[in-house]
Amino acid sequence: MGKKKNRDRADASTSAPETARAAGGNWAALKARINAGTSKVAKAKAAERRAMEDVARAREDASGGGIFRRGDGEGEGKKPAPTGKNTAVTKLLALDCEMVGVGADGKRSILARVSIVNEDGNVIMDKFVAPTERVTDYRTAVSGVRPRDLTAANGAQSFKKIQEQMSHLLRGRVLVGHSLKNDLRVLMLDHPKRDTRDTSLYHPLTRPLRPEERCVPGAPRGRGCRALRDLARQHLGLDIQRGEHSSVDDARATLALYKKFAKKWESGLRRGDAESRRRARTERRA
Repeated sequence: MGKKKNRDRADASTSAPETARAAGGNWAALKARINAGTSKVAKAKAAERRAMEDVARAREDASGGGIFRRGDGEGEGKKPAPTGKNTAVTKLLALDCEMVGVGADGKRSILARVSIVNEDGNVIMDKFVAPTERVTDYRTAVSGVRPRDLTAANGAQSFKKIQEQMSHLLRGRVLVGHSLKNDLRVLMLDHPKRDTRDTSLYHPLTRPLRPEERCVPGAPRGRGCRALRDLARQHLGLDIQRGEHSSVDDARATLALYKKFAKKWESGLRRGDAESRRRARTERRA
């Protein structure tokens, strides 16, 4: 008797999938088996999947649509964020790069990641770059770069292609950054001084030279450069470069610093240009 009941139950449990399979194939059978997604387990999994998708979208929005890395907008402190919805390539751009080490001691730097944001802080470019030499130090604790990031399989682009894109983007535009000479060096590009706004060299953002310290080329006489992390905390109330750096965060921080001092900064440049023209006229007359 017991065996007959078990057979009857088995026949009942398989009848629904078999009927569904005949009506619509394997997928219909699977839906019938899980009760078309209405079971508690299926609902919980669907809710979990939607939550993960929401987190991914929020992260993408926070990074302006660029690469999301550990350190990009994460941490306890306030992070830089876009200030508007404009996503166009504007007259003003802010740049930051991450480097990795090459050579026997890993001290020489090459480009690993390049990030550019527009005047609203929205990402225009954020890409990893395939190395042109064997990397001996990824500097992950600071750069946030890992070996897999610099592979073509994961989307890293060739240095030549990145360089061409950057050259086109920067032409005729005002470039903002912190210690821009380092970024332009690894990009192997030049940019006109008149169109460069370097927050490490702007007098109100510098500090007195320490004993035995040499002045950085381009800095005001007797002044030294301050860390972007310290400037962002003091002048903007932002917390950046906690652990692994984010080139997007850093570009947005330099942009915000420039905007805070822009009126005074540009006025000083205009006065300097006028003084230079006056001296040139005087020398020609002499």
